[in-house]
Amino acid sequence: MNEVVTRIDQITGTGMLFLQNMTVLIITIVIGLMIGLFGLKMVRVWAAFMGFLLGAAAGGGIAGAANLSEIASVGVMLGGALLMAVLACIFYKVGIFFYMIFLVTGLCVLITKLSTLPVLGISLALGLIVAIVTMKVFDPLVIIVTSISGGFMAGSAAVSMMGLNRNMIAVIAIPLALIILCMIVQFIMRSRQVGRKQEKRADEKKRQISRETEVEKARLLLDDYPEDDILDEELGDFDYDEDEYSEDDLEDESELELEDDLEEDDDFRIIE
Repeated sequence: MNEVVTRIDQITGTGMLFLQNMTVLIITIVIGLMIGLFGLKMVRVWAAFMGFLLGAAAGGGIAGAANLSEIASVGVMLGGALLMAVLACIFYKVGIFFYMIFLVTGLCVLITKLSTLPVLGISLALGLIVAIVTMKVFDPLVIIVTSISGGFMAGSAAVSMMGLNRNMIAVIAIPLALIILCMIVQFIMRSRQVGRKQEKRADEKKRQISRETEVEKARLLLDDYPEDDILDEELGDFDYDEDEYSEDDLEDESELELEDDLEEDDDFRIIE
């Protein structure tokens, strides 16, 4: 009887361990696919997640330095985590800067399967370089890094779940296929998003040109008076210089012309 109970406990324990491992692997696959497929789309979420981790770490350091109680330490850590998460979500590029360092460093450690100090130092330096370059070329590098890290995470978990850890072809092919798939999907989504933005800008430009055309037509319609145009043309042909002729000069000239006309008139001479 005791042997039966012991055997049942062994089977139950093995089953629970298997379920726990399967649950962890499934969660890892889901998180990896979310990172790989929606790395750029959910960029603020990843930035907030990184801010949460940094805030929790900073709060823990402050609580440890101040020798706070357990409850107070948890409160400080949670407050710092929430504050940093909100700030990282608002200023998401700062959060993505640290997120790139975290992803690249973790990816290097996972690939090399070494956690020695030189490996950590090289991985951290590489992550810092990638993070700096990402600030200059944001969208493409975010897509590439998140696709590699998410695809590798999901692929490795899938290999472990299928029990193919000793099959080198599966160990290499499955993560690589997921990496390529994630990268293609993200670049397609980005191209569609850019296309929609360009169409929106083109529509706005067309509407602006249409409004300007309508305003110009209305202005021309209001200014379209033929009589005024003729009058302006006649006045334009007459070149009158105010400095050359004063009002008195014009009156004297008119009187002289009138006297000359009277002198030439025969009737006027007869009267004289």
